[in-house]
Amino acid sequence: MARQGLSASTAGLWLMILAALAGLGVSIFNYFDPQSGIAGEPGTILVIVATAILVIAAWLLTGSKLRGRFARGFFTTGLLIGIAGTAFAAYLLHSQALVILMGVALLGWIAYLISPRPALA
Repeated sequence: MARQGLSASTAGLWLMILAALAGLGVSIFNYFDPQSGIAGEPGTILVIVATAILVIAAWLLTGSKLRGRFARGFFTTGLLIGIAGTAFAAYLLHSQALVILMGVALLGWIAYLISPRPALA
C-alpha cells in the first residue's frame, strides 16, 4: 500500500530543516551587513556554524540514515540543545529574526517528537 500524504514526524523535520536554512541565511547576512551591529563578530560565526549543524542533524533524521534508537535519541536531544543555544545566542546578538526562526524550528522539533513513528527493526 502506498503512503498517503506527509506524516507529522516528517513535516516536523522539514520544518526544522527549513527554519535552520533560513536561520543560516539570516546569520550569514548579519555577519556581512555593517548595519546589523554584529558584522564580523565571533558570536555570529558561532551562530553560522550552529545553524549549519542543525540543518545537517535534522537531515540525518529524515529517512533511514540513522537506524538505531540511541542514535536517533542522541540527535533528537542534540537538536533541542542546538535550537535553544542558537536562540539564546541570537537573543544576545539582537537578531530577532533568528530568534523567531529558532522558535519555528522548536515547533518542528515538538511535531517530530510527539508524532507516532513506526518501530525500527
